[in-house]
Amino acid sequence: MLLTLIISLVLIFICVAIHYEALYRFGSICQALKIRGRMTVAAGSIWALVAHTMQVWLFGTTYYFFAKNSPSNSIVSPTGEEFHGFMDAIYFSFITYTSLGYGDLVPEGPIRFMAGAEALVGLVFIAWTASFLYLKMEHNWREVD
Repeated sequence: MLLTLIISLVLIFICVAIHYEALYRFGSICQALKIRGRMTVAAGSIWALVAHTMQVWLFGTTYYFFAKNSPSNSIVSPTGEEFHGFMDAIYFSFITYTSLGYGDLVPEGPIRFMAGAEALVGLVFIAWTASFLYLKMEHNWREVD
């Protein structure tokens, strides 16, 4: 459990760095690519989705590692069938990050804590992205392309 806690905290710090840097550097990228006006909002949406996807894959890769190498951690179906595939771990990460949680895959063992942490990270970062895009819209929406 302690290892799961430490790795979860490390993942949270890495995700904060990814998200912060992605949003912080977005203005420089727009200047370099000469993206202006309303296109900034569209480009910002795509850029933020890339950052979110990187974070999901980071968590998903970690789930895969835990499920493969720790007998006490697994991703299972409601009927108890274990899933060990890499893409199953990525899929589980996507539904956890977005708090969608279909219920077709659930964590078992100490990685439940990591799944809860990922859901919290997803909630906070999706809100952060919404705020960021709102500010971009407010600033650029009425500008002529």
